[in-house]
Amino acid sequence: MRFILRGKAHTLTKRDVEDKMQGRDPEVIRKYYVVVNGKNYPPKQVLEEMLKLGRVEFTTMDATNVLRRLDFELGQL
Repeated sequence: MRFILRGKAHTLTKRDVEDKMQGRDPEVIRKYYVVVNGKNYPPKQVLEEMLKLGRVEFTTMDATNVLRRLDFELGQL
């Protein structure tokens, strides 16, 4: 999937995310989570890993929108 975030073009696939997050420990979930490889992660942790951007450069809503479009399960505590 190709998308624009903060004026920059990015390309991700669901498989890219699953591969990159394999073996990574989830951080503390405050409110929202995304399920990747059977583990719950904060959406911003996942998108930060994938795009190598600082977390201040995008919102949780940005992250959840991208991950939803990649067909990941999302939830809220």
